[in-house]
Parts: sequence; structure tokens; C-alpha cells
Amino acid sequence: MIDLTTRGRGRQPGTPEPRTANELIQARIDGWLSRRELVRRATMLGFGAPVIGVMLHATSDLVRGAPHPAGGTTRRLYQDTGTVPATQPTAPAGTPREGGTLVVASTREPDTLHPWLTQLVTTFDVLAGVMGSLLDYDSTQQIVHRLATGFEVSDDGLTYTFLLRPGVTWHNGNPFTPQDFIDSWQMRINPDFAAFSTQGWDKIAEAASPDGERLVITTSEVYAPFIAFVGPGIICPSAAIARGVAAFKEEFRASPYGTGPFRLVEWKSKEQITLERFPEYWGTQPQIERIIYRVLPDDNTQLVQLRTGEVQLGGSSGALAATRVDEALDIDGLVVLEHATQDWQHLDLKQWDFLRMTKVRQALDFATPSQQIIDRLLTGRAVPSIGDQAPGTWAHNPNIQPRPYDPEQAKQLLAEAGLTPGDDGVLEGKVPTTDPNVGDGEVKTFEIELWGLAGDSLDEQIVQVIAQSWNAIGVKTEPKFQDISTIWGPEGYQFTEKMTACLYTWTNSNDPADSYFYWHSTQIPETPTGSGGNLVGYFHDFSFQAEIDDPLAKTSNTTDQEERQRFYWQAQEILHREVPAIFIYWGATFPVARDNVGGFWPSAFNSLLWNVEDWYLTE
Repeated sequence: MIDLTTRGRGRQPGTPEPRTANELIQARIDGWLSRRELVRRATMLGFGAPVIGVMLHATSDLVRGAPHPAGGTTRRLYQDTGTVPATQPTAPAGTPREGGTLVVASTREPDTLHPWLTQLVTTFDVLAGVMGSLLDYDSTQQIVHRLATGFEVSDDGLTYTFLLRPGVTWHNGNPFTPQDFIDSWQMRINPDFAAFSTQGWDKIAEAASPDGERLVITTSEVYAPFIAFVGPGIICPSAAIARGVAAFKEEFRASPYGTGPFRLVEWKSKEQITLERFPEYWGTQPQIERIIYRVLPDDNTQLVQLRTGEVQLGGSSGALAATRVDEALDIDGLVVLEHATQDWQHLDLKQWDFLRMTKVRQALDFATPSQQIIDRLLTGRAVPSIGDQAPGTWAHNPNIQPRPYDPEQAKQLLAEAGLTPGDDGVLEGKVPTTDPNVGDGEVKTFEIELWGLAGDSLDEQIVQVIAQSWNAIGVKTEPKFQDISTIWGPEGYQFTEKMTACLYTWTNSNDPADSYFYWHSTQIPETPTGSGGNLVGYFHDFSFQAEIDDPLAKTSNTTDQEERQRFYWQAQEILHREVPAIFIYWGATFPVARDNVGGFWPSAFNSLLWNVEDWYLTE
């Protein structure tokens, strides 16, 4: 059994130099790693699973016009702009002081604080300081041991044994035990509960504890991303789960409690969330006494409050958009950081009416000025996207090129799909009924709602630019904006019987298996509150559903890195051809902190409060 540090963060004195995730992957042995080699590497890096596919962005390697890197040298996104690469924690001058209140601001509010019901990064930004998991990732993408101090994997790759951390207390005073994980697993996969994602958890066949100290998990099949998904998965308390499905859903939605360094004090909707440090936390006590997560109406207000000092920090979902960086750099006492992301900005295309037709979706891709958006709105602070795997990572297919902006080609494809201009210039034609690529039903006009997030100035600008371009080719496009809770609620745009697209960012986890969650047929939710991420297929499966299901299923049941890569490349080729979503860009992100905030270390690999116990304010 591997027994690492009590806190599990970083390399301890006297241990070997840790190897990077990339080196671990490249050094694999054909087929299975031996148990001895696996345990040895887990000791060095914290890895205990057969070849885990990970995202390998360096924290600040984005260069204008260049792909995301897979490691190597660190270069600035811009020269002489004043932004600071987030390659290490902030370390301001001055003496760290005990206590104090830190105000973190964002224009985005959680839709719920229940970790298994949300699909928003902003929820996990808060919960990262409140809840706990077996494992986590630090900002160099090495595994951090949380509620487990070590683990090992059986030779056949089906059994995972975790050594649980002793002396851990829930915020309600109960001790943390293996039963908390077992009950969490059973509730998370309970169809009556309908967790947003059961990925990885649904591969568990049995979970038990032989002695109260070890947790033994047996999977039903080899599942390569098991550690990447279940390891960082938030564990909920048995006491809350025992209340039953309905009560657990409702009560935990607004008042969760966990084992983290901070506990929830209050959530005032559309105002703020207040956290206070937990005196019985198992790790090092935080120096900051209170954190206020303030919800602001827009990024103009955020900049004003950063300037006045009412707000001291913004990161992750509350980081600045690229369009605001120059303004922030003019604020005295404010540090603007930068790092690459695992975020792909895109438009999803619900499978409804004309959007079920491949040529129509391809046409909208040709009519979306992605490069102009990058150059003009983001001032070049992004790279074009061709799919759901970031350039420079092992799962990315480098052989695919983005479609150029070509309105004439878009018009030609729409004509080939049977759409012709009406008297008012808006396209019309027969919608598909049986064959999704053949219009053989009711005649309709091509009217589509294009959704974006209210209060986000960049989103609003991008939506307006795209709407203007689509209107120019005869697609009547109506920009619509709403808050997060409305857009992503059970009555949101995904579940209306209309043609819709929505501009939003999906943030990948530390394994490319998110692709399965997003596109596979098993991930189409049965109801608006059901489990699964394939929301665009809610009304109709893709015409290419079986074709993409096959490689996506194979990406997870093999641990051979080259095989996994081949299947991900196949999936990206299908996505590029069929366009179930219009991939726009991979962007950098720009966290900000006042120059008296120390220990803040944002990256692409974790949520906002992942190391909040290390944060401090200087005198």
C-alpha cells in the first residue's frame, strides 16, 4: 500500500523527483503496467491507475497563432503586457497575517450547490473549499491525496484499494468513514436521484471496507479514466444521504457540508456566498478566516470593485475575459495572471428540424466567423478549435483544419439541403421526418434562437457577431440572453421544441473521456433533469450516432495509449464532418488578484478554491 504525506501536496523531502504525466504516459509498457512498476510510479507521482489520459496544457504556453502546448518551455501570451504567467503561487511582499476576509467576485452564480446536480464550473469553484474527494489535482497536474493517503491497483486493473485518511471530521461533527463513499456511490448511480454525471461511478461493481481503514473498489470492467473521474469526485456524507432522495436533493442544494477547510455559512441568492474556516479541518488550518464569493451583475461592476478594493480576487469562472485585460492592467495594485485552459468555446446545435441535416450544420460552421472573433474581439488571445480535445494534448487530432469563414459556401450547402429564400429573404424548406438529412415533411422558415449568458460582455458581443453573419445568409437568427440558472434549468433552451444554439464553454476534466459524456448515446438524458451530457440529442439521436458511439466506447476500455489516441482521433474526424457543435476557440484565461493576496495558484487543472488553505493576506 502506498503511504504518502498526510497532506499529499507536492513532493516531500527525500522522495524521488516526480515525473510529469506526459513522461509517465510515454514510459508505459505495452499492455498492462506491472503492479510493481505501477506502485512505484504512484509513489513518485500519485498515479495509481493504468495509463490515465490527461490534459497536458502548460500553465502559460499560449502564444498568439500557436497551438496549446503539451509541455516544454514556458512563453508569455504577449510580450510586455504586464500579465504574469501562473507558474507558481502568488507571493506578495509583506508579512502574512492571521485571519481577515477575502472577497472573491464573479459575474456567474451557481445554479445549485449540490455537487452531483450541477453542470457549472462556478459551483465547483465554491465547493472545492467545502467538500472533499479521495484525490485531486494540483496546478502542475500531479495528483494530490485528499481523503485517501495512498492507493494501489490490482494486476488485472479491476480492483482499486485506497488507504483512507484517519481523523477526518464532517462539518456536522460526524467522523468520515468508508461508508460515506459507499453511500455516495450508491446514491450517485441511483436513477431516482438522477445525478448529472455518473461517469466512472457507473463502472463500480462493488465497494467495501474490510477494516474501516481501507476502501476496496471493484470495477465491472477495465476503465482507463477511473482514477481521473472517481478520484476527484466529491463525496457526500452518509447522514445527508440517509434522508432519502428527495430530501437529500433539496436540502443539500442550498446548504451542503463537507470535510473541507471551509464550511458554508450563508448563500444569499444573486448576492453572495459566505464561507468560514472549519476549526476541525484535518489539514493545515487556513490563515484566512472568511471568504465571501460575491455575485456581480456584469464585468463592468467587477472591474470597478477591483479598482476600489471592494474585491480582492477573481479566478476560474470569475476570471477576466480577454477583452478586459488591458483595462485591468491599468488598475494600481492589481496583478493580472494568465494560463491556458481546458475550455472549448462552442455553439451546440440541438437536433431539431433543419439542424438535423448535416449540410445545414456544416453551412452554419462556414458562416461562423471564428477567426475574426479571435482576432477582433479577443485581440488574438485564443486559438481556433476543431473539436473537443485541446491542441497540443495527446488526444488532439492535428490533421483536421477548421473550416474557413465562407458565406458563399454556406449558401451553397443550404441550397443543396433544399432551402430556398422566401419573399422576405429568409430561407424556408421541408423539415426532416424519417431521414434526418432529407427534408420531406412540413415546410418551415429557418428561424433559430441564439443564446448567450446575460451580463457577460464578451459572450454578448460574440453572439451578436454570429447572429449578424447567420442573418446575412438567410437564417433568421434571434439573439437571446439569460442568467445561468434559467439557461441550464429544466425549462432551458435545450428542452424547447425550437431550433436553438447556445454559446458556452465546456471545461474538460483531466481525462479526454469527457468526449464520451458529451456525445455518446448512453449520455442522452431521458428527462430534462436526468443524467447525461448529450443534451443536443435529447429529441433526436444523431444520424451518425452509432458511428461515433463505437470509437468513444473503445477509448475507455483500453489502457493502451496509442489505441486510445486512435479512437479519439476517429471521433474528432466524425465531429468535424457532422458538426453537432460549432467549435470556435480555445482561450487563455486571466485571473486577477490584489497585490496583498498570497498562495493563489490558478491553473487549467483544478477549481478556484483547490488550495485555499494556502491562501493568505499580507499586512
